[in-house]
Amino acid sequence: MNIIPLHEDWLAAMCELWNRELGGLFPMREQLMRQNTFQDQNVYAAGSKLAVDDEGRLAGFVIAKIWQEEQRSMKLGDGGGWIQAIVVRSDVRGQGVGSRLLEQAEQALRDAGAQLAYVGRDPWHYFPGIPHELPDAKTWFARKGYEVLYDVYDLVNISGEHEGRQQYVDGAYARLLEVGDRDEMLRFFKRCFPGRWLYEAETYWERGGTGREFVGLFKDGEMIGFCRVNDDQSPLIAQNTYWAPLFESPLGGIGPLGVDDRFRGKGYGLAIVKDGVAELASRGVKNLVIDWTGLIDFYAKLGFTVWKGYDLAKKDLR
Repeated sequence: MNIIPLHEDWLAAMCELWNRELGGLFPMREQLMRQNTFQDQNVYAAGSKLAVDDEGRLAGFVIAKIWQEEQRSMKLGDGGGWIQAIVVRSDVRGQGVGSRLLEQAEQALRDAGAQLAYVGRDPWHYFPGIPHELPDAKTWFARKGYEVLYDVYDLVNISGEHEGRQQYVDGAYARLLEVGDRDEMLRFFKRCFPGRWLYEAETYWERGGTGREFVGLFKDGEMIGFCRVNDDQSPLIAQNTYWAPLFESPLGGIGPLGVDDRFRGKGYGLAIVKDGVAELASRGVKNLVIDWTGLIDFYAKLGFTVWKGYDLAKKDLR
């Protein structure tokens, strides 16, 4: 078995392997893998490898990441790195292929100064953790020294029901953002959500966003809240629409959402999610997913139920 550097020439083979092993649960598209792996500058080349058998066929791969966007105002990862994905062909499992790939990824992260390795939850991630639908993976990572922290969930609503546009108290109002709102929107995120959500907001505009994926909440001309809404016309494949091929009709994504601390307790959060649902319904989208959340009871008020679950996990590399 030969271990070689990750290269985009292997994109089609990587997607084929992924779908052979995981496609029934998490169908991969070349567009998604190109976006989340090969177009993410945080992929760490020294730790991202392909395993190729003696016949030249792809037997497995690992994708490691470490924060490399030093030009930005935020820094993700808390001093750690990420294992974005590790996939091994079924017929070569038990031969140490996965162990070799993971060991090389971890050592590369360690050499780069990372003190922790997280499973998933990377910038442009596929999963926030180890999927509950892959219990063998959880057992394998546990043997490799990974500690499970807590569970998070993807939620789904296929009812097609919604309450229509909402009324807000104290003069607040909601509307879709436009290109001209970019600066005010980024000021809002820098003030209220200066971490991952600011990063996602910046990259949204950088990669062709026009505003239609955000319902903004305003008061006196100031943006004080938001709910993201994604569909199949969005410029990026968003986290809550990754697995759209599992649905027979178009899939929409709700969230994340957030409200400025100064204006909480007024019902704005639930109302802006309702507006997000109504916006997607107006586009003919009835199937909705909310990704990476623990707010099960909150979203249950809108008919969302648990769809997929994940174990957030990390390993101390020191």
